Amino acid sequence: MINRNISVHLQDYPDVKFLDDDLDLINDMDLVRSICSTALAIRDNKNLRVRLPLQSLTVIGKSANKIKDFHEIIAEEVNVKEINFIEDISQFADLKLQINFKKIGAKFGAKIKEITQATKENNWQKIDDKTIEIAGIKLVDDEFELKLTTKNYDEKKLVINALPTNDFLVSLNIEITTELEDEGISRDIVRAVQQNRKDANLQITDHIELTIFSDNPRILAVAKNYSDYIKSQVLANNIIISEKNINSPEKNNLTNIKIFDNQLDDGNISVAIRVL
Repeated sequence: MINRNISVHLQDYPDVKFLDDDLDLINDMDLVRSICSTALAIRDNKNLRVRLPLQSLTVIGKSANKIKDFHEIIAEEVNVKEINFIEDISQFADLKLQINFKKIGAKFGAKIKEITQATKENNWQKIDDKTIEIAGIKLVDDEFELKLTTKNYDEKKLVINALPTNDFLVSLNIEITTELEDEGISRDIVRAVQQNRKDANLQITDHIELTIFSDNPRILAVAKNYSDYIKSQVLANNIIISEKNINSPEKNNLTNIKIFDNQLDDGNISVAIRVL
């Protein structure tokens, strides 16, 4: 019970033992986090910045549909347009058995030849996550490892990686279209202006007039085409796209205008902010 006579910061955390853990929800969220981490690792490996949207991500694995309700979370975390779910993993990968022969050599020396042959022939059975049966014996824990090995796919368009648990695949479409590039540039502009607002000590509710200049025509074109999106994100009532450099000594001396230089991945932009 909260004592309202003292600050909540000075009170003990309430006892929540009466609340039951939702183990299914916990497991589903663990899976969602693992999917996002794997996809973000692919982005990092391919030097695809997170602000650059990608077209699609596909979750592949048995019971993949159970996390459909979390598709918006995955899409936002990874910055993709579409999330798809496929439960037939055999189209995309094979589960390969790797035997730890150093571990089992002394224990099953007489059976090593049979185990090796059975491994080559893929003649084994999974009992549970920590046990398999092969050549008439059972191997457990670190005596073996199961790995999903992806089949051939178009590596120019996709990257397919297994989760660390080797029960799901993440297929990320890495093909970059002009539209996706432009949207990524617009997000870079928003990030820069938001930082400039902060540097100018603006209040979060302050509306502004925004002027943008760049010596890269594509950045100016994106700023124009995505002006409504940029305005909504940075509280700009108006955006002026300037073809002339706005960073001049005369304008820098104006007390009601703040000018900032920014470096984007696609070039430099100068931003002038006037509080309305």
